[in-house]
Amino acid sequence: MIMLAKVVSYGGNSVRYALEKENAKTVKVNNMPDGLDPTAIWYMMKHHCQYHQAERTVGRKLERFMTTFVLSPSKEESADFTMEDWANLQDEALEVLDSVGLTPNGFSNEIKTNFTNSMNVGGLHSDSKSGTLHLHIDCCRVDMEGNTNDVHDIHLRAMKAAEIINMRHGWEQPQEIRNMRKVELAEDCEHTLKDMQQFNIDRYFNLLRMKGYEVKPRYDKQRKLVGYTVGKNASVFKASEIGRKYMVSKIEATWKKLHPTPTQVKTKPASPSVAPAPRPVRPVVQTPTASQPKAQVQPSKTAFQISIGDEVKKVWIPNSVKDVFTNEVQIPEDNDIATTENVAHVAMLLFVGYIDAATSMSESCGGGGSAPSSGWGKKDDEDDWKFAHRCAQMAHFMCKPKSRSRSFHR
Repeated sequence: MIMLAKVVSYGGNSVRYALEKENAKTVKVNNMPDGLDPTAIWYMMKHHCQYHQAERTVGRKLERFMTTFVLSPSKEESADFTMEDWANLQDEALEVLDSVGLTPNGFSNEIKTNFTNSMNVGGLHSDSKSGTLHLHIDCCRVDMEGNTNDVHDIHLRAMKAAEIINMRHGWEQPQEIRNMRKVELAEDCEHTLKDMQQFNIDRYFNLLRMKGYEVKPRYDKQRKLVGYTVGKNASVFKASEIGRKYMVSKIEATWKKLHPTPTQVKTKPASPSVAPAPRPVRPVVQTPTASQPKAQVQPSKTAFQISIGDEVKKVWIPNSVKDVFTNEVQIPEDNDIATTENVAHVAMLLFVGYIDAATSMSESCGGGGSAPSSGWGKKDDEDDWKFAHRCAQMAHFMCKPKSRSRSFHR
């Protein structure tokens, strides 16, 4: 089992994602009444933090009120889990987290947490491609006694807790899981290259994505591909980690080794024979008919179907800039509900001039809904590639959550 941890600045999005994502199931609510909706849960946690913050006379004010954890057992480890088992795992994870003592830089004493006695809620998710179940736990930063849970090196605390839980249940340790996934990924990379009749790095990336992997190419300032990472189920690998033969500089040679050119067999020329001279035939000029196939013109654009509420828009994106939208957009740091696809769709809508649709799309995925200024569009001296990057940057800005009021900042 792997356990991830992160402190979030706007917990409302995190709770909504944990409990309202498609097919999500609420596992357990601790130290709060049952039946609350995600917004009420978030306001209850925030009010609790602000109430006890007002009593503090020393130290900095809290700015981030929630810590979120993701527990991801393997399919085999959670094969027979019932909802009660997931609820027990939620309680066990928090109990073990609280038992882990750390001494952060600048501290002389060992620090422990009290997430068990803090408001927390668990939501069960299923991976859309692999079907693997994983548990999201959102916890209040301030426990029920008014003490702040320490989040220094929270990711290290989560790793140590995962090791303890894995030892208790006889599950594989995170490093063992990572090594196993690296072997699986290397096999998938090799099979993908074998299936390709011609080498094309973009085709290679897309085939890996079809297998459920998240691929992120890395380019230099001259738009030259210099590297890439492949990730799945919280395990992300650089190409060099998968194997040196899968690095950008060596992958085409690897493909050639998997597709050796057949050796040509030299045949002995047949002895010449004398044949009667053919009777001359008048050449007949063939005129093209409807039945004769025409040369296939390769499309220069790709169509994308984008759903905006009840409406579906079909947009055509030039293949020359398609990768800018599909591979290079990034989710804003504070947005816990948007996906890479959401941000990409906002950028595409901007590219084709659907400003209102892009604004609606950004609002629907947790953005503040900031629309571009009037006169938005492609500049006269701007090519498609530069405009696509500007659209991606604007989409990233539009998908940022609305800034909180001043009273919530430190």
